[in-house]
Amino acid sequence: MAVIFDFQAGEHFHFASAFGQHFDREVTNNRVSLPEMLGKGFIQEVYLDGFSLCLHRYTLWQELVLRRHATAAGEVLTMKFDGRESYSVELGTSNFFTELRIPADVDINFLVIVTTRDSLLRLLGMRKEPTDVESTIRSNPSFVLHETMSQEMERALQQIGLIDETTILPELLYQTKAQELVYLLFTRLFTRKAGASISLNLEDVERIYRVRAAILADLSVPPQLPELARNIGMSPTKMKQLFRQIFGDSIYNYFQGVRMNEAARLLRKLSVSQVGYSIGFSNLSHFTRLFEKHHQMKPKRYKDSLEGRHLPAAQIS
Repeated sequence: MAVIFDFQAGEHFHFASAFGQHFDREVTNNRVSLPEMLGKGFIQEVYLDGFSLCLHRYTLWQELVLRRHATAAGEVLTMKFDGRESYSVELGTSNFFTELRIPADVDINFLVIVTTRDSLLRLLGMRKEPTDVESTIRSNPSFVLHETMSQEMERALQQIGLIDETTILPELLYQTKAQELVYLLFTRLFTRKAGASISLNLEDVERIYRVRAAILADLSVPPQLPELARNIGMSPTKMKQLFRQIFGDSIYNYFQGVRMNEAARLLRKLSVSQVGYSIGFSNLSHFTRLFEKHHQMKPKRYKDSLEGRHLPAAQIS
């Protein structure tokens, strides 16, 4: 049975303190250890100039559900860097109800960066012609933007998790790595195609995330747009527009990107043909072409690179 923790994140909310109070755990230096009945590990908060970080590093014995209840204002922004199998990033306002289910028996490396619109805009700097993303941050009362985590983001997230009491100048390193993650996220967001930004409501967000869940449920079957729209009770036009706004790409392109990322993950333990067939390709030449388009190398060469074969050292590192 899942353990549930409800909270509401305002501008001065301290997650570790609220978590510790709820589970009767002492908070020391903004760090709280999980209760023994729940798992092993800790939640650490770090307060920086213009940002706060909430780092989750633990393994659970039972599922944990984090329910964030909406705040009245939309000035507080959260950036969630999820280092679990989904390897995703979500940026949005905190005036939505969200529910995060964290499974048992999985090593969790999850970071939430909390800031305000003004602090984030100051960090990004002003432009003569603001991008759609900057305009969204400045004026859209309710929004959420989703990105796939890059290898550089994964590396920075891992490095943040290694900072401890033995680290030299830990606060400076936290600040540097947090800004690196923000930089890497926005270099991706700024490449998105221009389009009108719609103010979202909770129901719209939930429906579009249901579309994403349906896509991820079976990567061997291409998404059928009329069926997806019918299942969530939304017109295909609005569904496609909102999906692109949140995830930065068309539904089909997003599907293919996730599919190729899953192929790269499976190549760690399966052969090229096994991977191709497992994600729905009957034509392995087609699979090879798509994989090379997404990863800039053929799947066989990619697999060899994972095993340290046939590539110069500079390409393996």
